[in-house]
Amino acid sequence: MSDLRNWVYTKLRQSESFFKSDMIYLTKSGFWLFLSQGVAMLSGFLLSITFANFFPKESFGTYKFVLSMVAILGIFSFTGLNTSIVQSVARGFGGSLRQGFRINLKWGIGVVLIGLGLSIYYYINDNVLLAFSFLLAALLSPLTTSASLYGAYLMGKKDFRRSTTYSIIRNAVPALTLIIALLLTKSLEIIIAVYFIVGALVSLFLYQRTTHAYRNDNKKEDPDILSYSGHLSVMDTIGNIANFLDKILIFHYLGAAPLAIYAFAIAPVEQLQGGKKILSTLILPKISERPFEELQKSDPRKALLLTAYALGLAFLWVILAPYFYKLFFPQYLDSVFYSQIYSFTLLAISGTIFNETLIAHKKQKELYLHRTIVPIVQIALYFVLLPSFGLMGLVVTHVIIRSFASLLSYYFVKYPLS
Repeated sequence: MSDLRNWVYTKLRQSESFFKSDMIYLTKSGFWLFLSQGVAMLSGFLLSITFANFFPKESFGTYKFVLSMVAILGIFSFTGLNTSIVQSVARGFGGSLRQGFRINLKWGIGVVLIGLGLSIYYYINDNVLLAFSFLLAALLSPLTTSASLYGAYLMGKKDFRRSTTYSIIRNAVPALTLIIALLLTKSLEIIIAVYFIVGALVSLFLYQRTTHAYRNDNKKEDPDILSYSGHLSVMDTIGNIANFLDKILIFHYLGAAPLAIYAFAIAPVEQLQGGKKILSTLILPKISERPFEELQKSDPRKALLLTAYALGLAFLWVILAPYFYKLFFPQYLDSVFYSQIYSFTLLAISGTIFNETLIAHKKQKELYLHRTIVPIVQIALYFVLLPSFGLMGLVVTHVIIRSFASLLSYYFVKYPLS
């Protein structure tokens, strides 16, 4: 075993000249993150099978509509805190987690007020289900998102083992609870209640465990965290709307059943996008320590390698998708072709390198432009292509916009404004 470890170590070091990266760090840290992502994918997959086989399409479409609306409500909170906490902790501010919890809970008042407003609106219009859903969201979502900041803190600490353990709990427990609920009842009210309540309880538990584990860490708070996270949150506002607007438009203009078909079309591909999240998590602490000029030279080569990987993955999914849906989601065979086209959004993984470089080096002008131009174009395409091409118009929009976003982030890294 010792000889094998030495051989692997030597080969990883030798590969660094080709990949231009710290391969030891990526391998050791990546193992825990891939384990975490694997459990998340398995949990999501089992949950999807249960929804597909035990829940009506119309009910599932309504469920996705509620979650999309709640996600858009999140624009009224500090969505940029996760990234700010990773950076703050990496720079030695041990009190960033509690500081971020207070900030997010304070600014979550907007979510509470808007959620209560939606609840009252739907109650007046005799839609008790949606009134109940948004009442729960208003009361629990700010608490859940505030507690969930523990994940960013652990990433900043590079405590990938603990992060993986907690992530497994965070994904498996709510998924298992929902699966049990789906097997016992077809009540959408109960399913939505389980989603919000269990999510809040698990997040609070893991937040408490994180603060306890690092109780002896320094209590220094980052004086810049409010400012920088505020900038990131403003940048994300239009993007967060664009990311969930498609589902809301489908629900209102096409109905709950088409939304279910669309959701099952994009869900498997979004699970395959997990590698992008792992990459972002791994590289942000590292590239924060490296000169921007060095990254301008090394990023394009890494992006090209990622593009080749993503292209192979997309073609593999195009071939396997029909068999996958016949086996696991036979009620959603209408989703197959949409999913095959949507798989080419995987090519946008190459833009992760450039995007994280801009974030790590606080290129605020470039980030503002990128996170304003891209979602505006995306929303415009929704309204142009949805009426003409239906669900396919939205799928094509995602392929176009993610490729455009990658090219734009490359341009801003290559030709920064400041």
